[in-house]
Amino acid sequence: MSTRALVENADTVSLVCALLVRFPELASIRSGPIDRTLRLTFATRQRLDRSAQSALAEAVEEHVRGFLALAKEEPAVLRVECEGDRTLTFIHVTRDFESFSKEELEMQVGFFSERCGDALVRNPHPDDHLEGDPAAEDEAALYAIEALRDPTQSKSLVGFREEKRVLVYFLKSQKKAKASARR
Repeated sequence: MSTRALVENADTVSLVCALLVRFPELASIRSGPIDRTLRLTFATRQRLDRSAQSALAEAVEEHVRGFLALAKEEPAVLRVECEGDRTLTFIHVTRDFESFSKEELEMQVGFFSERCGDALVRNPHPDDHLEGDPAAEDEAALYAIEALRDPTQSKSLVGFREEKRVLVYFLKSQKKAKASARR
């Protein structure tokens, strides 16, 4: 791997970490450079039945389509899937890179915050997190989305929180096995 690729990957990891810190409502982020998609996962502290999952997915799609319509855009990819276990429901929103923006992410976070209230899982900041400049955090979030959108990005990655830590893994392109972890 060239030195430039290592720097670009390190920058992308740092930016994804900044994105997860800036938006504690995000349970995880997964990039798919091959199909040019981004999957955002939110979690609620309640098990939603199939009917509630369907209604939530429909409402998310409606909000995203309405948001994009304001800019006269159409999503190339918009999928909302819910996955429940005994106590939680995970909501996966898959979007195409081209029409996705930081403003849409802010809208989605606002939607889930309002819709789910205290049931929305908000991850605590890492222990070493210093209260930063909100404008700088917003700028880092914008750069993170741009870095994920970069067409030269060839590796998929997944970023998530675990016990006040942000972890980012690069995924091998052919297999869905975890490669090297970075913090």
